[in-house]
Amino acid sequence: MAVVLYIGGSKDGDKGVVPYGFSKTRADTEQGPEFYVERMMDVNGRGRVRVMVLEDLRDEIAIQRLSQHLG
Repeated sequence: MAVVLYIGGSKDGDKGVVPYGFSKTRADTEQGPEFYVERMMDVNGRGRVRVMVLEDLRDEIAIQRLSQHLG
């Protein structure tokens, strides 16, 4: 198991536990389902980080949000 950071959507910034081998998860919201996918993202000065990102969120925005959460 791994603790991962969720980027985008209603779970933005939440940390959750994802079973080993999972590559996709779903959150049900009032606006409908949100799908998150696993991505390995490069963060300047920190190397690669494994995160769950809202499926349709563009990489540039996801990296910007990730950098904000990591400070």
